[in-house]
Amino acid sequence: MVGKSGSGKTTLLKCIYGLEDLQGGEITFNSERVLGPAYNLIPGHINMKLVSTGYALLEHHTVYENIADILIGYHDDYKKKKINELLRLIEMTALRDKKVSTLSDGQRQRVALAKAICLFPELLLLDEPFSNLDIILKEKIFTYIQKKLKQHKASCIIVTHRLDEVLSSADCLGIIKNGKLIQLDTYKRIKKAPVNEYVKGLIS
Repeated sequence: MVGKSGSGKTTLLKCIYGLEDLQGGEITFNSERVLGPAYNLIPGHINMKLVSTGYALLEHHTVYENIADILIGYHDDYKKKKINELLRLIEMTALRDKKVSTLSDGQRQRVALAKAICLFPELLLLDEPFSNLDIILKEKIFTYIQKKLKQHKASCIIVTHRLDEVLSSADCLGIIKNGKLIQLDTYKRIKKAPVNEYVKGLIS
């Protein structure tokens, strides 16, 4: 999903995940209606994971504890192996015992990504997921995510204002403006026949 700042990309992801109540229409996932906070004591969908700009981390816990929180109930050996794998992926093994509150934005973003893919969901929702990462680390993490998507036969919706982040992997491209989805198709078809100047400007 691509659009200029303020176009409604983040709001769309929150609605899909169940963090916001809809003013109209409905969202279904696996034939199940997704309901917002007005209907759920704990908002969010059990088979989805959302990485948003707020990160939703346990601020006064360590990096290791934040990831371990997702693995409650799992065998200690599996838990240790999985967490170490993710710490290597996000290049934060040396910071495993650092409290999240002391981390930079880029480091916090990495921890949020690790938590989201720790137990891989059916639907992964990523809101500007690589905005604070350098290009080498971004490509490393995204390659891992792509591998897991295929392995688990899962889906991913990425929201970004940078088209280059999604072109190489996106099956479908959605263009959002003022809260409305104005075009949805493959990149090649959209580039060949943009519906208006706004779309043309975004993909040029």
